[in-house]
Amino acid sequence: MADGQTELKQNRQAGIDILKAICIMLVVVWHCQPLRPSMFPGDQGFMEALRQAIQFFYFNISLLAVPSFIFVSLYLFFTKMSESDDYWKKRFLRLVQVYIFWVGVQFILYLLLGGGLPLPLKTIVRSGGPDLPVGMLMHPVPSIFYFLFALMICTFLAFFFWKLPEKLKLPVAVLVIAVSVLYFLAAAVWTVSIDTRSMKNYYIYVPAAYLLFRYKERIIKFRWLFFICFVALVAVETTFGWRTPPYGRLSIFCGSFFLMSVFVAGWTRARRPVSLLSRYSLGIFALHGYFMIAVSALARALYSQKSITTPVEGFVQFVVIFFLTCLCIWLMSKTSLRKYVS
Repeated sequence: MADGQTELKQNRQAGIDILKAICIMLVVVWHCQPLRPSMFPGDQGFMEALRQAIQFFYFNISLLAVPSFIFVSLYLFFTKMSESDDYWKKRFLRLVQVYIFWVGVQFILYLLLGGGLPLPLKTIVRSGGPDLPVGMLMHPVPSIFYFLFALMICTFLAFFFWKLPEKLKLPVAVLVIAVSVLYFLAAAVWTVSIDTRSMKNYYIYVPAAYLLFRYKERIIKFRWLFFICFVALVAVETTFGWRTPPYGRLSIFCGSFFLMSVFVAGWTRARRPVSLLSRYSLGIFALHGYFMIAVSALARALYSQKSITTPVEGFVQFVVIFFLTCLCIWLMSKTSLRKYVS
């Protein structure tokens, strides 16, 4: 997201387009959750297995999306820096513009919905704007634009990492990854809570993206090793009942590294729907949450229903939200606001 249009030529971008398209759909599915364990009651073994499969998907597969987006963005940043040493100026300006615009939208909606002032500084900056006080949903809806703040900080750090003397890059990369790995392990073992919005979740992707850029051909040979590590770590987390944080997990890091190592090489073509999902992933990310709130609130008002209760209702709500999101993006793409959705 926020990578602009085709930053690389199509024959180098196809795999990245496919990965971004997959990730943005995972984000929307995670937030909308059209299928939920509660929709499948019963004590039968099949129903229990189905509930476990749904929980597994949401907690271990869909959560790969945000770290993978950061991974993609940093990988592209290092790639473009190798082509133009001034690229960082364009990239920083782009990220700041996008951040200010969408956080501004979040603040306007917050005030229109009756939110109070003043707000803590971290709400204004790190959290990507205030949580929305949506009365019909009975609880505030968190801002998702913390992602843009995390991406700005990671890009800022990536720039300074790029400027390090060449002989220091590998040792620093190994050190940062090692410290993050140990921290993730400690968090899992001692049930340390890591806020989803904390940068502690994301520092590891700066050196990881550089290593993938610098040693791509060597690393992609070990892509299935990352997959094996992902599966093994998920099994360990499940077996020992570790109440791990969403993103501060070794399994999520290994899963993201696996996806990146698969999609950065060997892909020569992405179909048009995939390319469109990739190009407008920023807009889908930014807008789908607003339509999710509107559709959910409308459903509650019309049907006096606290939440969706059947797979059909979940699917219909998901389709409506995605359609309205795409319609809004299409309309914005016809105006000067295009740069904030693509």
